[in-house]
Amino acid sequence: MIEEIPIEQLVPNTYNPRKHFDDARMKELEKSIKNQGIVTAITVRPLDGNYEVVAGMRRYIAAKKVGLKTMPSLIKTLTDEEAKLLSITENLERADLTPMEEAASYADYLGWDEQSHFEGKRPPQKTSAGLQMLASKLPISERTISNRLTLLHLPETLQTAIDQKAILMIVGEVLSRLRELWSVYKESGVPEDEIRPKIHRVMELISSQVNTEEQARDRVNARIRTEQENLTRRSSQVDSVQKKFDQAEQALLAYIHSHDLPENVAVGSLQEKSNWLQLHVDSNIKQLSDENLQRISNDRANATAQHDRYSMNLEYVKQIVLDTCPHCGAGVNIQNLQKRIDELVGEIKALNEEEGETGAELKTWRDAKKKLEDLLREYRSQERTLEAAKRV
Repeated sequence: MIEEIPIEQLVPNTYNPRKHFDDARMKELEKSIKNQGIVTAITVRPLDGNYEVVAGMRRYIAAKKVGLKTMPSLIKTLTDEEAKLLSITENLERADLTPMEEAASYADYLGWDEQSHFEGKRPPQKTSAGLQMLASKLPISERTISNRLTLLHLPETLQTAIDQKAILMIVGEVLSRLRELWSVYKESGVPEDEIRPKIHRVMELISSQVNTEEQARDRVNARIRTEQENLTRRSSQVDSVQKKFDQAEQALLAYIHSHDLPENVAVGSLQEKSNWLQLHVDSNIKQLSDENLQRISNDRANATAQHDRYSMNLEYVKQIVLDTCPHCGAGVNIQNLQKRIDELVGEIKALNEEEGETGAELKTWRDAKKKLEDLLREYRSQERTLEAAKRV
């Protein structure tokens, strides 16, 4: 039923596909309405005490500008889904939607998850069913709708270029295939928040190099193939480096566990284990070199000094053949002097042997320190190499 509805009771919808209105054509429409009035009624639906404009937004906007008080309106009771579908149909029939407006209207109607599709995820069954239903109600195929939706994968610069006809729509649809690089870049280790901008830069680069669908298809296919080959080559390189890293890690772990680790350290991380062993080795080296060797050296010096003194006394006594000391008158026992000298020789020998054993032990710990440092150096080198290989 068509009624004259006060224009203040009309409210615009939020789902109209057309986002841009040509100024020249709007001026022409305003002039026509001034001269002839509204020739074709707009379509509205009751909404919250007013009437929402479902189809005829251009006429509604132009009528407000020229100051009409009422508008002939066809009133329909419609659900949100029906209203959206009618708005899309009306605009498609007028054939004045831009490609991006058309794509956005399909996405809005279907509740299309552009990011999930960009990442190659399968659409939910509800979306697939909605796509089939939408195609059955519009003068357009399901494939065409799907192709239009892929335009939303393009960066804004290219979306604008398509609407302005600076780039062919079919070229834009071909460029959207570059979203297939998402899985390649993700597997390559590119952070997810950097993948989309990276792909958009590739889209913009190729768009500047092509003019036709065929050129675009060749460049897109070549880029996808090259990136996949690069991924395969990088994966092979990473596998090779990974093996070397694993070998370095196993060698380091085996050496660490060849030492008697405390129970709480043995269950810790590799870093904790290596830190403990480094401290343990350094502590032994310090103790052996700074304490034991110094003690041995001092003891040997004292024993040697006593040995020399007793030997001099013995020689002196033997030369003058005295039974008593000429200074203090004490008795002189040559046998006791010789016995003490022999004891001191034994002490010096024992100290020399202890020094040799301590030196050997010290060498063992110093060798252990060098071995651990070499293994750690190789482990860290392979770790850096592996990280670099994964970033390439």
